[in-house]
Amino acid sequence: MTTLASYRTRISNSLHDSTTKYTSAIIDEALRKVLNEYTRYFPLITEKELTLAAAGRSQSLAACTNLLSVVDLFHPYNSALTDPYINNREDFIVTWQATGPFAFFSGMPIPLVGDKMLVTYAANQTIKDLDSATATTVRDDHEDLLVVGAAGQAATMRASGLNEQWGARPSDYSQLMIWGKEQYTRFLDFLTEIRTEQPLDIFPDTYWKLDKWDKG
Repeated sequence: MTTLASYRTRISNSLHDSTTKYTSAIIDEALRKVLNEYTRYFPLITEKELTLAAAGRSQSLAACTNLLSVVDLFHPYNSALTDPYINNREDFIVTWQATGPFAFFSGMPIPLVGDKMLVTYAANQTIKDLDSATATTVRDDHEDLLVVGAAGQAATMRASGLNEQWGARPSDYSQLMIWGKEQYTRFLDFLTEIRTEQPLDIFPDTYWKLDKWDKG
């Protein structure tokens, strides 16, 4: 598992710096921005089994850590069945309230106390020790390009600061900015490539019929 300390070292090496020009705070902020972009293209797909504490159409999804969107929801769920995924619900919407995300069911059956519910969902990617994360979920083979992107982001951040400093040479600013943008462009190209590795079906299996002859 690659931790924040390892990422800091690799990013500093890419910048040919020993934290004299790029502080840990700058590197962490650059890595944070890159990680957020990475999550948008390649979210972590995970699942959580819930035991419902209350009956009703509105059910809390707060236990689904770092939830971004629900991919599939199974209710009632029974892992002992030959096909535990038979009850795939599509009659729900996800709402965000003051206490967190909720699933609101419009159809039947209405969830009951003690029911099981399995939620497959997209979540934020994390790096251990960054923003108190306890684990790194980034794939090992994706690490190199996150380092490239974070180095590019850190370079452009520093270049923007040089532009405001008295005595800085314009060439220092422009060369650093160009290099940083080139690295970040490599990272964005990488995101476009890996997006195809994790297709998420956004269309439900059921739909309204167009007319009485529509049997699709």
